[in-house]
Amino acid sequence: MQEPEQLYRLFQETFYKYYEPLCKYAFTIVKEPHSCEDIVQETFLRIWEKKQSLIGSEELTWYMYTAIRNNCLSFLEKKQKTVLGDFDSQEITDTPGERPSPTAKEADYDTLLKEALTNLPPKCREVFVLSRVSNLTYKQIGDSLGISIKTVENQMGKALKILRAYLKQKQGIPTIISIFFMILTS
Repeated sequence: MQEPEQLYRLFQETFYKYYEPLCKYAFTIVKEPHSCEDIVQETFLRIWEKKQSLIGSEELTWYMYTAIRNNCLSFLEKKQKTVLGDFDSQEITDTPGERPSPTAKEADYDTLLKEALTNLPPKCREVFVLSRVSNLTYKQIGDSLGISIKTVENQMGKALKILRAYLKQKQGIPTIISIFFMILTS
């Protein structure tokens, strides 16, 4: 049994190490930045309150990704049941035909990247994001999703094939090619 101060420091280190990757992962499912942050923070809170035995163990990573996935799916299920959804501030402020700010070029590339990822089937996208964004191994992905390593390999192959086809379709945009190249080879 660890001392409370030592356990708390270890928990803090884990939080800072995994907060951003978990938010990115949650965003691939929920698509709402603030909700993603809430889901990740609530998950960490539950770990601190009920799963302290996992802090500092190897199982914590798998537990967190599985918990985030399940919490995101629960969030989406609850959201579907409500009649009125939350408005995204961007939906309210954007007007048709309005010229975006100087960082629009970056936003265009982000949009194209998100569009490419949305072309992927849900399970395929989830495996791809866990591998390339969250830097999990195929074994860790398989364990957290309850699938075999071979299935993870197949899903990654499928994702890369779809993204390459998308890349060929958008070949006229040189910067986006470099962005995809970074993703596909990382």
